[in-house]
Amino acid sequence: MYLQWHERAYYYFLKKAKSEEVAKELVQLTFIKLWQYRASLSIEYSFEVQLFTIARSVWIDELRKRAKERTLHQPLDESSQDAAAPNNTTAFETDNVLQAVLDHLPPVRRKVFELNRLQGYSYKEIAQHLGISVKTVDNHLSQAIKQLKTLLVLLSVYVLHLF
Repeated sequence: MYLQWHERAYYYFLKKAKSEEVAKELVQLTFIKLWQYRASLSIEYSFEVQLFTIARSVWIDELRKRAKERTLHQPLDESSQDAAAPNNTTAFETDNVLQAVLDHLPPVRRKVFELNRLQGYSYKEIAQHLGISVKTVDNHLSQAIKQLKTLLVLLSVYVLHLF
């Protein structure tokens, strides 16, 4: 199966990651996962569907890993930028806009968003801290992101009309 499908999986990841090395690694991870879950493969679905479902899962894991790395390195990046640029009004303005947009979220949804996106807590840690299920954390976070996107689009349209 590897010989038959690895090239399609490679181009799938290359299109998404835009890096040959990352695509190769993700193909390997996909086929490793496929091997690990071979007992649960179903004859009801085509191999292609099952392979690319796993590939999608591997891609999402990669995106989460990248986001976590960015979050972990962000404080270091911000401190070096602060030293290089004494005028920090744009960061101040961004914080004010973010705060204003967050004020429009329901309290629990806002808390979930802040804990995950601003403080870097995992879904499981947030669930334990707030006494809710991991799925509820996921639902709150996805709803918060939808609301924030909508509010930011409305805000940007409003600002554009001012100028």
